[in-house]
Amino acid sequence: MKRLIIFDLEGPLSPMDHASSSMGLIEGGEKIFAVISRYDDLLTLEGKEGYEPGDTLSLIIPFLLSYGITEEDLREVSHQAPMVQGAKELVTILRQDGWQVYIASTSYEQHALNIGREVGVSEENIFCTPLKLSQFHELGNEEDFSFIRTRGQYILENLYSHNLNKGVKDKLIRPYLDRFFWHDLPQTALGQVLKQIRVMGGRRKVRAVEAVLRKNDAYLNEVVVVGDSITDFQMLRAVEAAGGLAIVFNGNQYALPHGTVGLATSNIKDLLFILKEWLDGGREKIRLALDRMLEPQSDRGPFYHWLAGKRSDELDNILNIHKKMRTLVRGEAAAMLG
Repeated sequence: MKRLIIFDLEGPLSPMDHASSSMGLIEGGEKIFAVISRYDDLLTLEGKEGYEPGDTLSLIIPFLLSYGITEEDLREVSHQAPMVQGAKELVTILRQDGWQVYIASTSYEQHALNIGREVGVSEENIFCTPLKLSQFHELGNEEDFSFIRTRGQYILENLYSHNLNKGVKDKLIRPYLDRFFWHDLPQTALGQVLKQIRVMGGRRKVRAVEAVLRKNDAYLNEVVVVGDSITDFQMLRAVEAAGGLAIVFNGNQYALPHGTVGLATSNIKDLLFILKEWLDGGREKIRLALDRMLEPQSDRGPFYHWLAGKRSDELDNILNIHKKMRTLVRGEAAAMLG
């Protein structure tokens, strides 16, 4: 059995949503980010041509530029990021046991490379969103920046709600941001940003997995992937469909239906149990082990669930457990993002 594992970063390795926290450098910025993140969910669920889940990270760049946010600011925010309990120890153990450990993350390179160093994943094993923010600062002028700041204020005052994930503002968000991002913004110099940034999400994560497989002379049914959100569902789905091991860690409603196994816990070292069973006997060994497992005594887990082939009502019960753990580990604001 090949020892190949690819982690999403935000959620499994670090609880911080770096893009949201970077927008937090702007007054009201995290709320603006939440609205744009909801818009990202809507476009993804619709299947907008050419759009990938996680492209939020390209959509917010005009706002970062308009408020003078720099690459150094992005790095500083990243240096404040905590690690998920057990993340460093897990990566250390895996590498000592001969695993090739990779990261595939929507995060900007300023965050992904920093967290990679923290947990011990080499830079050449990290797939993320390249961003040279300094190159884009020269594109805009004060008129463009003022225009974007005005739109940001409108988003904050009219489109934000604490319950965005329940769809309470969808009918307002969709037409306003459709016009802003695909009609108004392209008429400014900063409109070029959307064309030049390629966020590492959705199908691009699948391509990252394929690159790892080529490098290691392996197949989809030999790889383990770990994800938690809408940017991971295509990666999870591809690996699960091929007979590999797709692990959903403290997942949301977008990720959970596409996994092989679910793990809800406050300590990602609990992943080692699943990986041991995988090496010993593949998917069937894991399924049999989970069938025999008793519920944990602690409300912090670990909760293990076999996901493949589950009915929607069965997944609903599992999702409730994952939601609680997701909020515990990531905090309410990050947990609510797609």
